[in-house]
Amino acid sequence: QMGKKPDDVITKIWKDWQSFASYAFNKSHSVCYAYLAYITGYLKTHYPPEFMAANVSRNLNDITEITKLMEESKRMGINVLGPDVNESLIKFAVNKNGDVRFGMAAIKGVGAGAAMDIVEARKNKPFKDIYNFVERVNLQTVNKKNIEALAMAGGFDSFGIKRSQFFETGSSNGQSFTERLIKYGHQMQEIRDTQQQSLFGGAIDAQIIKTPDLPEVPEWPKIILLEKEKELIGIYLSAHPLDDYKFEIENFASRNFSVRDLNNDIRKLKGNEITLGGMVTESCEAVGKTGKPYCNMTFSDYTDSYKIFFFGKDYIEFSKYCKQNLFLLIRGKVQDSYRPGQFDFKIKSIELLEEVRKNYIKSVTVQLNLNIITPEWIEEMYGLCKKYKGDVLLKFVIWDTETKTKVHIFSRNTKISFTKEMEKYFENQDFLSYKIN
Repeated sequence: QMGKKPDDVITKIWKDWQSFASYAFNKSHSVCYAYLAYITGYLKTHYPPEFMAANVSRNLNDITEITKLMEESKRMGINVLGPDVNESLIKFAVNKNGDVRFGMAAIKGVGAGAAMDIVEARKNKPFKDIYNFVERVNLQTVNKKNIEALAMAGGFDSFGIKRSQFFETGSSNGQSFTERLIKYGHQMQEIRDTQQQSLFGGAIDAQIIKTPDLPEVPEWPKIILLEKEKELIGIYLSAHPLDDYKFEIENFASRNFSVRDLNNDIRKLKGNEITLGGMVTESCEAVGKTGKPYCNMTFSDYTDSYKIFFFGKDYIEFSKYCKQNLFLLIRGKVQDSYRPGQFDFKIKSIELLEEVRKNYIKSVTVQLNLNIITPEWIEEMYGLCKKYKGDVLLKFVIWDTETKTKVHIFSRNTKISFTKEMEKYFENQDFLSYKIN
C-alpha cells in the first residue's frame, strides 16, 4: 500500500474484513453447526443407545464426563449395565437387548491393554467361570490390579462370586484369593504351553493343579460395595445406597423438591420449607479465621449434591451428623443469606432416616377385598403381627364388592412394628391398597 495514507489503509483492511465476514466466517460456521446439530439430533432420536454409547466411548479417560453421560442415558430410559467380562468390549457398546454395556477400559484401574486382551481371549467363546478366565487371559497384561478393579466394579458378578471374596486372605499364608487365582492361572498356562511343545504331552498334568478354594465370606455391606463401585465407574450403577430408604423418602420428604432444586435456582425457593432425604457423601470439620469451629457436609439424594455449612449454635446442634455415609432426613427453609443478594438453605432439624418409621408411623390402614380373607390368610397375618410387634396400630378396611359395603376394624391389643419386611409383605399381597398415618 505504498503512497497511501495510514487511515486509508486501515479503512481498506476493515472493509475487506467486513465483506469477508458477511459471507464466509459466520455463514460457514452456522452451516456446519446446523448440520452437526441435525445429525446428532437425528442419531439421538432414532439410535439412542448407540448414540450414547459412542459419546461415552469418546470420553474414556474423563470419569466426570462419563458420569454425566450415563446419568443422561438413565434419564432417557436407556439401561446402563455395569461391566461384565463376558459381554463388555473395550469401549461402551450396545448389547443385543439394546442396553448400553459399560466398557472395561473405562473402569479406573483397567487400561485399554488389559481390556483388549480380555476381549481377545474371550473371542466368540465366553468364560465359563473365574478359573477359566485366569486360564485363558494374558496374565502379563491382565494383572492383579486389573482383576481387583474388575471385581470391585462388578465385572465378575455373572460368575456368582461375591466381590469381597477376591480380597479375602483367610489362612492362605496371607495371600488373597486374587493372588491365588493368578498363581493358578500361571501354572495352568505353563502346563498348556509345555504340552503344545512336547510330542508326548497329555492332559493328566493339568489335573494335578488344584483350583484355589473360594473363601466363604459375606459380601461387603451395601454402602461399602456401592462406594467402591462409584469410585471405579463414576456412579452408583448396580443400585443406590438410598434404595434402602426409598419408603421413608417417598413418604416423609417433600414430593415437589429435591437437592437439584437447591442448585438450579435457589432464589425461586425463597420462603419454602423443604424436607429432604439423602446421605452424607463428604464431611469436614475445621476452625475458622476467628478461632471458632465449624463443619460442613455434602448432602446427596438421587438427583444431586449440595454443601451445607454449620456455624455457631448450628455447629453445636448438628455437627454430630457431619459424618460420611449417614442417611438423614433434613428439614430446612430457603431464606436470605448473610451475604447480600444470596440465599441459604437454613437447617431447622436433622434426624436419622432409620429412625423415621419409629418416630412418625402411628398406624397402617390396609384396604382389602372380603374374598381374600381365609383362615390361612388370618393365620399368616397373625404370625406376621406376632413376629413384628411394636407400637403401630394396624387397621383394616374390608370391602364386599357384591354388596358394595365396607367395614372398618382394628385391634387395640395387637400392634406392629412397620419394618421393611412388613412393608414388603403388604406390597406383595393382593390388597387394594395400604396407607400410613
